[in-house]
Amino acid sequence: MAEMTAVSGARQTQMNTRIDASLKEAGDAVLARMGYSPSVAVRGLWRFVVDRQDDAAAVREVIEPDAVSALSDDSARKMRATAGLRTLYEQTAAELGISSEPPADLPSWDELREAWYDERLNEEA
Repeated sequence: MAEMTAVSGARQTQMNTRIDASLKEAGDAVLARMGYSPSVAVRGLWRFVVDRQDDAAAVREVIEPDAVSALSDDSARKMRATAGLRTLYEQTAAELGISSEPPADLPSWDELREAWYDERLNEEA
């Protein structure tokens, strides 16, 4: 698999992060065997997070898999149900020829919640 190339003219930034040395070495080895660089892996993670910004459970499962396994049975059941509904929606959208990608100008759930809170605070003032 080839490393993805940056889109011409795209603005880029550099990130610095700390990671356990043995985890980095092991991860670098796996990525190299798969034909990826650490930069491609980080871009992929960021894309995953942005694409699933309204599915905290999916993001949490990737970032903190141990925390997800420690969830209560009820939380795990709700997460599975949500994932099943998301899959059903994506399949139905594909069958109907509807793009499952939300328009770029739609706000996230977090932005909607914050706007609602701001509106409520302004009503009380």
